[in-house]
Amino acid sequence: MMMDAKAQIVIFAGDDLVAIYNDDYARAIGGKHPSAFGRPANLYWSELWADLEPLLLGVLTTGTTFSEKNRAFYIERHGYPETVCFDVSYSALRDCPDAPPCAVLCIVSETTEIVRARAVERRLAAIVSSTDAAILGTDLDLVVTSWNGGAEKLYGYREAEMIGQSVTRLLPADRQDEDDYIMRQIRNGVRVEPHDTVRIHKDGSLIDVSLTVSPILGEDGEIIGASKISRNIADRKAAERMQAALVAEMLRRVKNIIISVQSIARHTFGSGDHVPQLQIFSERLAALARSQDLITLGGLDGIDLQSLIEEVVAPYRGDAFSIDGPPVLLQAQSALAFALAIHELATNAAKYGALSEPGGKVAISWTAADSKFRFLWTESGGPPVSKPDRTGFGSVVIERVLGRELGGKVTRTFLKSGMTCLIDVKLGRTGKLTTPDQA
Repeated sequence: MMMDAKAQIVIFAGDDLVAIYNDDYARAIGGKHPSAFGRPANLYWSELWADLEPLLLGVLTTGTTFSEKNRAFYIERHGYPETVCFDVSYSALRDCPDAPPCAVLCIVSETTEIVRARAVERRLAAIVSSTDAAILGTDLDLVVTSWNGGAEKLYGYREAEMIGQSVTRLLPADRQDEDDYIMRQIRNGVRVEPHDTVRIHKDGSLIDVSLTVSPILGEDGEIIGASKISRNIADRKAAERMQAALVAEMLRRVKNIIISVQSIARHTFGSGDHVPQLQIFSERLAALARSQDLITLGGLDGIDLQSLIEEVVAPYRGDAFSIDGPPVLLQAQSALAFALAIHELATNAAKYGALSEPGGKVAISWTAADSKFRFLWTESGGPPVSKPDRTGFGSVVIERVLGRELGGKVTRTFLKSGMTCLIDVKLGRTGKLTTPDQA
């Protein structure tokens, strides 16, 4: 009967405590089976014999049953050491009621995975309990099922006030549908991206929070609710508002300086032989102003090269340009140099090159691969061009200033088909020109 029982059973019998066990117990002892069957226990349980023998002898000596939940044993059953847990019950067996015990009946049930899972649960519970982040759980009907100390601190409600209540009491009037939408996403297995939103404190004040939502799964893997982690981002939002105000003020002041410079130039050189030079100077200032807008708004992450080029060439015939290249970021100083260089290239193209003809084209392209950046400006469809006899300000900006700023090489080639400008730079070498993944 023991052999057929659906339980892990072993009998240690006789003076040598010979082990006799059923199939369920055999599976629990791994590689010790079948050699351990019918042999003295100390031969095959040597690594835990100092722990096991006193238990067995205690039952044989006193006849008293020993039992314990989640009893830990050190064992080597799969060729490596491990600590496992069992619910155990050791009882004395007798040949007749009045006879002394002659064997020990051990009924055990391995609980190793349960003990480990509970330990993980306790650790997670401790983390949830002690974290400053607000962590709460809801069922599929948006009823709160768990509420940690961080949630109490953030929202002002005690756990007893929120358990069993709808989480929508935390939502402002204009966001009442937000959690319904989130739960529909969760039900459908759609990932909810972390996002910024607004919630209500118990005192009625609004709180800026960053919200992360994850599904809660049941034992069978079905979705039974949602876990929500909220963090107070009031300081970050205040900093963003302050930054926006400072950026706006800086932009205003820079524009005012440019306007003042334009006014001084106009009054100083606004007549006579200086009018053409004043026009060129004003155009350069305008290009600088447009670039400054992008640089100011670009912030610390850098200025996108394509956006910068599009802004600089905007005053020219739009259908004449093709612009193509991967994302590349420029530091502020490098962006200014690049903007002035593009302006000079476009101005020269409008005066002498491709843009001076109705059908002229300018192809602007760049590549960023294998730590190398290559920029190419190619004109076509314009009049024949030749290398200038003298080096003007535009040439200095294009070939020297830009090359020195980026730490690369700038080469202009004048062909009958049109002018080309090639820029080769080592990506990331100075940090002035990078791809987004390097930023």
